[in-house]
Amino acid sequence: MNTFEKNYWGLYMDFLAAFKDWDYQGISLSLCTHFYSLVQSIPNLEKSIIKPSYSKLWADKSVLQGRFETYLPAYQRQICRGKVIYYDKLLRIPYPFYKELSPLTETVLLKPEVTNMIAHPVPGATLRGLKQYGKDVDGQVRKQEKRFTKIAGAYKSHPLFGKRQFLTAMKKQIAKIIHFVEASESFLMKEEASLIVLGETNSIDTRALTLSARKRGIPTICLQHGAMVSSFGYLPKVADYQGVYGRYEQTLFEKRGIDRELVPMIGHPRFDEMVTRKPLPPSQLDRKTKAEKKVLLIDHHTDKAMIHRVIKLLLKDAPDLDLVIKVQKGGGTFDMYAKHKRVHLVRRVHLYDLLAYVDAVISYESTVVLESLLLGKKTFVWNLNQSGLTDYFNQLPVSTYQKEDLLVHDLLTFMNERNPSDGDKLSKQVRPNFYIPSNQKSTLLLKALIDSIRD
Repeated sequence: MNTFEKNYWGLYMDFLAAFKDWDYQGISLSLCTHFYSLVQSIPNLEKSIIKPSYSKLWADKSVLQGRFETYLPAYQRQICRGKVIYYDKLLRIPYPFYKELSPLTETVLLKPEVTNMIAHPVPGATLRGLKQYGKDVDGQVRKQEKRFTKIAGAYKSHPLFGKRQFLTAMKKQIAKIIHFVEASESFLMKEEASLIVLGETNSIDTRALTLSARKRGIPTICLQHGAMVSSFGYLPKVADYQGVYGRYEQTLFEKRGIDRELVPMIGHPRFDEMVTRKPLPPSQLDRKTKAEKKVLLIDHHTDKAMIHRVIKLLLKDAPDLDLVIKVQKGGGTFDMYAKHKRVHLVRRVHLYDLLAYVDAVISYESTVVLESLLLGKKTFVWNLNQSGLTDYFNQLPVSTYQKEDLLVHDLLTFMNERNPSDGDKLSKQVRPNFYIPSNQKSTLLLKALIDSIRD
C-alpha cells in the first residue's frame, strides 16, 4: 500500500469503529456510506494527514479484509429456493445473454428505477425497480441525522470526521442511505431470492442491497465492472463472491486477505461480444474519407484538456491520419472539429465496432485499454494523475504518458512501422495475467458459478 491507501483505510476503519452502533433495520449505516466521496469532500486531505499509526496498522496489508468483516452483519447462508436477482447498475451484462445464465422464469432484472422505461429489456424475465420499494422515511432520516451528530460530537479532533466539510457531506448521504436500506429490506421481504448478482457493492444502493441479503443468508456475486485502476471501487469484498477478469485482480484480492476461491476468474459477459458481435460494415463508419490510417481517441468524461492537445498535434503532424473520437458526456467541446474532413465524432457507435475499424487507440486509464489490447490494438495511455491508483497500467504492455508530444511521437512511429500480425501477439501477451483464456466464455463461467451456488 502507498501512503494514500494507508491513510484511506486507516480513516475508514476509524469511521466504522466510531459509528458501529449507528444502525437501522439491523444494518450499520456506516457500512452503507460512499466513503470515498466523503474523503474527497476535504481538499488535499491525503497530504494533510500525518498519522504514523496508520502506516503501522497496514504493515501487513492482508489484514484489511479481516478487520472489515468484524463490522459486517452476522451471516449464515440459507438454502433459498427463489429467483436469481440481477441488479442492473454497472452490471453491464448484454441483455440477450440473460437467457444463458438462468431460466427467464426464474430471473428478476432489478433496475434502480423503471418508471421511465419504454420497453422490457429482457422479455420473459420479471422486471422490477428498487426505488419503487421505498417508503416515506422522512421521520427516520431526521432521527438518524440526530444520532449521527451526537456520535460525531465525540470526535471533534479527528482528522476526518472532526471536519465540518465531512459532516456536511455525510448528512447529504443519510436520506439516500435510509431510503435504500428501506427499499432493499422491502424488496427482499416481497421477492423470494436464491441469489443476487451485482455489478458493484461500493455505492449506497448496492451496499444496502448486499447487506440486506447477507442478513437473510442470501448469497451474492459481484462482477468486476471495469479495470481495477483504483482498489477503492472494489475493496473491501462485501459480496460472497467477487468475480474478476484475471490473475492480476485475483492476486490483488489475495494480498488483501481474501481467499482465492472467493475471487473466481470469470471475466465478464460483455467481453464475450468481442467474439459474438458482428461489427458494423466499414461503409457505415466511413462518412467523409477513405483514409487508410485511423486512430481512435477515447474522450474522458471530465478531463478534456489532454485529448484536445493530442488532436491539435495529430492534425498538424499527421496529414494522412484520420481521427475517430468517441465522445463522452460534455463532448460538445469537440464540436469545433465537426466539419473537419479528417475528424469523425461518434457518440452511439459500439466500442467494438470502432475497434474493428481503427489501427491504434489513445485512451485515458480505463477498461477500454484492456478491451483494445484483447482485440489486438496498439494502445497509448495518458495518465489521469489521481491518488491511490494501482500499478495496473504499469503491468499491461502499454506505454503511459503525461506529455502529449511524446505520445504523438510514439504513435506516429508505430503507425509508420506497424505490422498487422502483431495484433494477435499483443492479445496473447495480455491474456495470461489480465483475462480468462481465449477458449473460455465468460457467460458460461458465470452460469457455472450461479448453478453451483443454487444447487
